[in-house]
Amino acid sequence: MPTLLIADDNDEMLETLTRIFGLYEFDVITATNGRDAVERTRSEKPDLVILDGMMPKMNGFDACAILKKDPQTMSIPVVFLTANFMELHDRIKGLELGADDYLLKPFNSRELVARIKSILKRTNVTRTLRKENSRLAHQNKLIEAELKKMVVEHGANFETVNDPITGLYGFSFFQTFVTNEISRCRRFKNNLSVALLCFRNFDRFKEILGEQLFNYLVIKIANFLLGQLRAIDVLSYHHQMGFFVLLPQTNEDGALTALKKIEKALSNEQYVDEEILKTLEFSKKKLADISRLDFNYSYVSIIGDSKNIRDAESLFEELKENL
Repeated sequence: MPTLLIADDNDEMLETLTRIFGLYEFDVITATNGRDAVERTRSEKPDLVILDGMMPKMNGFDACAILKKDPQTMSIPVVFLTANFMELHDRIKGLELGADDYLLKPFNSRELVARIKSILKRTNVTRTLRKENSRLAHQNKLIEAELKKMVVEHGANFETVNDPITGLYGFSFFQTFVTNEISRCRRFKNNLSVALLCFRNFDRFKEILGEQLFNYLVIKIANFLLGQLRAIDVLSYHHQMGFFVLLPQTNEDGALTALKKIEKALSNEQYVDEEILKTLEFSKKKLADISRLDFNYSYVSIIGDSKNIRDAESLFEELKENL
């Protein structure tokens, strides 16, 4: 049974919402201001938080900002339910803070419940994919052994090494990985390639889909990429640029062949399930555009027996310039 935390300074509204969601078999926790909402969310870990915009002690916008910055609560979806006289810039502000939806009072109770159920369903799918992605990302023993070794060497922990959305290596740690691999190239005269994969209109997709569904899309792509790569390849996610791939013992021809194959497979894959797309109020054409993505890629190769082996920083700069 899903648990909702509802924060509103109007006792009658709290009672009404509690009764409505109770009829649909939700457990409801209440708060009368933003500060209590933050504290109760941290302690109770509800499945979803509904916030009024204007509340005493701390308003809903500040509460949302705190919840979305806290690693313990950032994955909990937040929905604003506030008066229809709120200015447009306030509504936009709520979404920019990471809210998953913005609903207005007065509301239709059935529509409200349906929207909340839809968001919870998307959240559950995303969590399931994230768990699966984490499992896939660590199933290879070679990579796992390398990770443990590097964690010890750099005094890091798993949370700082991995991206919280995809479970892949975070970009900062990936840079360290590449630096170490370049050192191996120098020592053992191996070949090495590094690639950058990103989809066109990255920011536009994020704006259209919203944070929750965009993260779902990113996790789906990450899972798909892991299935296309070799056991020795290393995949990382950068939140502004896309996916970086380390291809050990791979020359320029090998990298180009692998990337063309991956690009073709990526372009033919549908990433957002039709059932989830139906919950979005988009035209059929826009839905078709979202369900199919176009990708760009660039790559840089290092020849192990060359005396002019570049460092990691210049390698990443060249990757960005080649896109």
